[in-house]
Amino acid sequence: MAQIFQNKATRLYGFRIFYYDEHKKKQSIQRTDFKRKVDAINAAARLEIRKGNSNLQKAEHITFEGFFKEWMNTYKIDRYSESTDNKYKNAHLFIKTFFGNKLLKDMTRMDYQRMIDTYSLTHVKDSIYRLNGYINSCLNDAIDQKLINSNFTRNVVITSKKKGKSKELKYLQYDETQHLKAMALANASIFNVSAYEILFALGTGARYAEIVGMTWDCVDLDKNIIDINKTYDYKKRTGFLPTKTESSVRSITISPELATQLHKLKIEQKALFLKQGFKNKLNLVFMNYQHYVPSDTAANKKLRSYLLSDKIKAKNLIGFHGLRHTHASILIGQGLTLEYVSQRLGHSNVGITSRVYVHLLNNYREKEDAKAIKALNDL
Repeated sequence: MAQIFQNKATRLYGFRIFYYDEHKKKQSIQRTDFKRKVDAINAAARLEIRKGNSNLQKAEHITFEGFFKEWMNTYKIDRYSESTDNKYKNAHLFIKTFFGNKLLKDMTRMDYQRMIDTYSLTHVKDSIYRLNGYINSCLNDAIDQKLINSNFTRNVVITSKKKGKSKELKYLQYDETQHLKAMALANASIFNVSAYEILFALGTGARYAEIVGMTWDCVDLDKNIIDINKTYDYKKRTGFLPTKTESSVRSITISPELATQLHKLKIEQKALFLKQGFKNKLNLVFMNYQHYVPSDTAANKKLRSYLLSDKIKAKNLIGFHGLRHTHASILIGQGLTLEYVSQRLGHSNVGITSRVYVHLLNNYREKEDAKAIKALNDL
């Protein structure tokens, strides 16, 4: 039972609760800041309910920034890219700067809304959504640990007056894509691996780091299925790295034509490497005749040379990420479900896909509206 008492000097009421921690050691929690005795009794009663929770002491003392840092270091840091690590660290720094030593248990939705509003003064919407996503995931773990009862990111309002980069997606038109594909098919060889990469990007929508991270054990040429489960550090060439997010790990179906091209590359690799006396120890799919995967700079240079050619003269000089958008635009244009496109691209949820391709979706809906009106008029 809780002990209820009054401080004679301040005339404030307080309580003291005893409990045993996970090591079966007796601990106590005390508060003396209640003006009314009934408030002390009610607060003690609420805490008594949670006495069975071994994290009780932690819940009473851990700060919001402290828990975010602990969560970040446990589940995120050194698991993805250096760039991703820096995003989490910057998020922690902002939380620490804004809230200081404010306890996690004392955080409210209004506190959080004020933080988001402040963040929105200097950041674009995409950055705010990312920060909110980090904190939302963190709080879900805090709830699982019974440190808090609810997620204060719920129903947060996200707006921003700061303009970001142009939201206009850069992707190829359908006829441009056809010409690019034909050019890549004509030029693909072990001596021009970037052409194979272009075909792979168009056929899968994979990110460049995922493309160069492909290994032959993740390519099933019989079933026409590939597994994307890692990336490769093509900048520092330190080896394999995790995918951008957990949801980026995925299996997708490829066309028979792309499977044929991969089979051709595999045969070329095997023959040349045998002749050179070289063993592809990392089993990399897109390793070239010089025994390395092309950098993104080299691959983008090759891509742009094709786009600038007289056969294409593309309106948008895109990079490899633009091939990812091109892949998505083709699928959306063909009326495939947003859920399918989202899974194929490795997005963590459909909302991300919807936000990224909102203009494409609006164009598609306009076409569908026109079809619907025509059908109704023809009744």
